[in-house]
Amino acid sequence: MDIEKLISALVMVAIILGAVFFLPENLLLALVSFVVGISNWEFFRLRFSFLTTIFASLSLGFLIILIVSLELSYFLLLISIFLWIILGIFTITFPYSKEFVQKSLLSWFSGITIHLSFWCSIFLIITRPDVIHFSNIESRSLLILIISISILMDTLAYFGGRRFGKRKFLPNISPNKTIEGFLIAIVLVPIIYSALFSFNSNISIFLLFSLFFITSLFSVLGDAVASLFKRVAGVKDASNLIPGHGGVFDRIDSHLAAVPIFIIFLWTMTGTGM
Repeated sequence: MDIEKLISALVMVAIILGAVFFLPENLLLALVSFVVGISNWEFFRLRFSFLTTIFASLSLGFLIILIVSLELSYFLLLISIFLWIILGIFTITFPYSKEFVQKSLLSWFSGITIHLSFWCSIFLIITRPDVIHFSNIESRSLLILIISISILMDTLAYFGGRRFGKRKFLPNISPNKTIEGFLIAIVLVPIIYSALFSFNSNISIFLLFSLFFITSLFSVLGDAVASLFKRVAGVKDASNLIPGHGGVFDRIDSHLAAVPIFIIFLWTMTGTGM
């Protein structure tokens, strides 16, 4: 299984890097839409019927067109950040919050909003480099940078937990994660990225650290909230689409929260990006 997971991971990395750096803009957005659509499908199939999931998929597509047409991305991202915070509270207080998490309306609103905001965030990165820019990094490289934050968080938390982990982190949601692993990752990742970009940025080290710390924190939040919905649904993975890794939703859960918070931080703190 470890070999299977490694091969799948390498294939995914190759596909992501190849798509981001070599696909034309329209094809890249089409691929992102496809991936987001699959993740949204898997999310709704956790609790809803086939027909309901089809309706949710059509609703997501309609809302994407509406949000982009009316240029409401900023407000959507703000709404999604508040939603992530609320879902985070439900995650921390689970199982006491189980009654609220089981409500169909919350699942509907959460599934559509988190996928819609994720798509809009990537859309802004790819198509609006005049608005979303950071430290003179080209837009597609910026997308890889944001994705890498969640990956490094997950990697350091995993190995830090295996080496030093003793106390469970959110045991009612993710029993395999440890507090020690979380602390190691949430300290090291912002420090590493802040150090890397402190020499190529005209902003303060405090803002840099804040950006990477908040993004890292939300990547953990995305993973935990996804585990919350799967726990309520009584499943380990959203699907078995990716060998050894579950489904698309299982793979992008941390990015669903990390990418929007990175973008909204840039937009809010600087007006037009850093």
